[in-house]
Amino acid sequence: MNDYLIEFRLEFDNQTSFWSNLTGNWSFSNVSTNIDFRVEEEPLRPYYGKELSIFREKYTSVHGYISVIVCLFGIFANILNIIVLTRKDMISPTNAILTGLAVADMCVMSSYLPFAIHNYIRVDQADEDKFSYGWAAFTLFHAHFTVVCHTISIWLTVTLAIWRFLSVRFPANVVKWCNMNRAKLAITMTYVYCAIFCLPVYLTFQIHEVRENQEVTYQIGFSRIAQKRQQLLQNVNFWIFSVLTKLVPCVLLTGLSLGLIRVLYEADLRRQRLKNRSECDKSCDRTTRMLLAVLLLFLVTEFPSGILALLSGILGKDFFDNVYQNFGEIMDFLALVNSAINFFLYCSMSRQFRDTFAKLFTPKMVTKWIAVPTEQAVTRDTTCV
Repeated sequence: MNDYLIEFRLEFDNQTSFWSNLTGNWSFSNVSTNIDFRVEEEPLRPYYGKELSIFREKYTSVHGYISVIVCLFGIFANILNIIVLTRKDMISPTNAILTGLAVADMCVMSSYLPFAIHNYIRVDQADEDKFSYGWAAFTLFHAHFTVVCHTISIWLTVTLAIWRFLSVRFPANVVKWCNMNRAKLAITMTYVYCAIFCLPVYLTFQIHEVRENQEVTYQIGFSRIAQKRQQLLQNVNFWIFSVLTKLVPCVLLTGLSLGLIRVLYEADLRRQRLKNRSECDKSCDRTTRMLLAVLLLFLVTEFPSGILALLSGILGKDFFDNVYQNFGEIMDFLALVNSAINFFLYCSMSRQFRDTFAKLFTPKMVTKWIAVPTEQAVTRDTTCV
């Protein structure tokens, strides 16, 4: 009877990890004959191919221009969102959360715009200009600022989903649970807690001076604090911000979205039996469907990066370098699209938003000739938004 022991070992980043799907040093031990047979080989690494690198190289050449267009449109669209959602006849708890979401999304794109121009469009710069201390300081600020604002955007989306689920699932308690004061408190606490929660990010990176051929450049790298204690802070930062801030909200939103769809389906069945649908019911359904579209868009744009981050943590540095890194610009683009496209969703799915927008921005000469249908807001602080 033979008993074989196979040890798989992969070393990277001064750390040793054990994997069940990578071959390394093989050790076979025949227990019955006490014969030890060892084969020393070079570690075999999975082959990822050059296709992803080629794809990244081609896409990077146009990423800057596409990102600038999305950012410019997104900033303008979110300004319009804020203007419309803060009008007197649009004020409601749900719209207050959407306003907070628009502010966070606008901040993300405002910071990404100069970053994209400097790093992806102005490619002919000299190293001393591209990696000057001023741009290194801005890049460090951009890294921290966008992480905070994007984290705020993510958790405001989760708050919005929870808010709407409570409004639709428990309509009798909506005035007590989902009032304006609680909405303002939720927005304020999200902004404050996310800024505090991102404290490990502030400590993980710092500006490094690089001297080469009598040239001095400045680049962003891991801080000394992050490298201490076997890179503890670096690893904590990765798992918290690359996995928890992506996958946990996505899982929550998936469950809440399925719950909203189920509640909408059950409500439609009841109304079909009763054959009685008030205008308030129709308005609630439109609002819920609009918010579902917002949630599903978030899942489509954020879930892939969360999955890739999780796989990077499980499979190690090779996967991170050969797969995750090659999709970096694509994931940035998807996040920008998620931040910019909500204006289209509001216009296409909310008649009240369209009416308010038309009143604010349609020229008076046009409104004399075109009748703009109006819809009064019914019970602003309840389920009808």
